[in-house]
Amino acid sequence: MISPMTNRISRRQALTHVAAAIGVASVFGRTFAEAQTRRTTVNTVLGPIDTSKLGFTLSHEHIIASSAGVWQAWPELFGGHEKFIAAASDQLKRARDEGVNTIIDCTTIDLGRDIRMMHEVSRRSGVQVVAATGHWNDPSNSMRSRSVEELVDFFVREITVGIEGTDIKAGIIKVANGNMIDPFGEKVLRAAARASRMTGLPVTTHSPGAARIGEKQAVIFEAEGLSPSKVCIGHSDNSPADYQSGLVRRGYYLGMDQLPRGGPVPPGTPLQAPGGLTWEQRYAQIKALVDAGFANHLMLGNDHSLAMTLQTTASDPLRIAANPDGMLFVVRKARTCVRRAVRGGDRLQADPPY
Repeated sequence: MISPMTNRISRRQALTHVAAAIGVASVFGRTFAEAQTRRTTVNTVLGPIDTSKLGFTLSHEHIIASSAGVWQAWPELFGGHEKFIAAASDQLKRARDEGVNTIIDCTTIDLGRDIRMMHEVSRRSGVQVVAATGHWNDPSNSMRSRSVEELVDFFVREITVGIEGTDIKAGIIKVANGNMIDPFGEKVLRAAARASRMTGLPVTTHSPGAARIGEKQAVIFEAEGLSPSKVCIGHSDNSPADYQSGLVRRGYYLGMDQLPRGGPVPPGTPLQAPGGLTWEQRYAQIKALVDAGFANHLMLGNDHSLAMTLQTTASDPLRIAANPDGMLFVVRKARTCVRRAVRGGDRLQADPPY
């Protein structure tokens, strides 16, 4: 394992990384390339590609965020299969036209993943999509009843054989915990660590940073012998600075991947935690980490869902209004603001995106 302290880069090099959204493309490529034992390729839904072909990569997105089976059983909720696939493909085409080459789709079985739909959207849009195995926070009784060993078998099968009866293989392991790690959540963390060690795939996490859950996840990963260099602690942009610096100095990657949620929100907007850090605060923390030499351990994302059924239908327009740029927020707003902040020296010179 390479010590993160020996991985530091100069301010000039940092600015180069920032010019590519803190090097998201190269950083996630390097995450795969360096962290995966004997791996020089990444599994996408259209097949494996060389890590050098990832291009500009958003580290945490969702084509659909729903519940298991809803897309298949109730497509009308999404406007119908064909209508949604066409709309999603058009949105990702626009993202591609503005410079997005790859998205890491962190949708697991309990978040309504449909691998055939993801394949079709990727094929039509031209955006490379990396699919996830693992588990989020919505276990069915069947999943909750599984042992760690059975979960390992499931994750490894989706990595080495294929997902949902196809030969499309997962390219990342996604795990999640809420504001505490319950017994099932611990099983998922341990299973992910073991599957990562067996296959070489990296792990990305859903981690409420304000509750410092990433630190608790790290304890379990390390107890399982998983190197921090294999793990991105997600949703770290809304967390204390000492939490961020402590994790990155231990060798973890940080997912600064809920950046649109730092802005003002219409009343009643769902999925917006009260008291969250503002854009200015999030950009300032990114700048501080870049200044400390950790640009190559940061990954930007939006955590945006093209379709979302984990809330009321009436509240969905509010979700869209809170981030009208969708998956392009990082490209259009955050990248420019952070670049200005780094160029500005000690004073943050990033104007709010809106």
